[in-house]
Amino acid sequence: MSEEPNLMSSLWPLVPSGATDWLLELCGDGVTGFMPPAMPDAVWILNAMYEHDQGPTDVSYHEYHQTRLADGSVPPRIVAGIDLDAVSIATGGGLGRAQHPGPGWRRLRWAELARRIGEPATRPCQTG
Repeated sequence: MSEEPNLMSSLWPLVPSGATDWLLELCGDGVTGFMPPAMPDAVWILNAMYEHDQGPTDVSYHEYHQTRLADGSVPPRIVAGIDLDAVSIATGGGLGRAQHPGPGWRRLRWAELARRIGEPATRPCQTG
């Protein structure tokens, strides 16, 4: 055996064989590796939502946006010659991080909406 240090051993030091026993208990025999255990279906909603400062109204963001287009306070969104405002519904979202829609609107937190409609912000995991 060589006395030279092994580059691989320095990158990944050896550990006791029992260090991964928890994986065996959690996932079963990992002949070619360990698969994570089955998890319940879950959804994370990561986008921001906004509502008018005066609270819920009968005006959607799309209607609000159309009014702003009509009075010239926002320019139309035209991409490759297509007027997106004429052929789509404005949701206030877009690519990347959602931007604040402007004066008169406030961020509505998902937990606040859940309380308002009487739903839990998260559902407990169901096992079995």
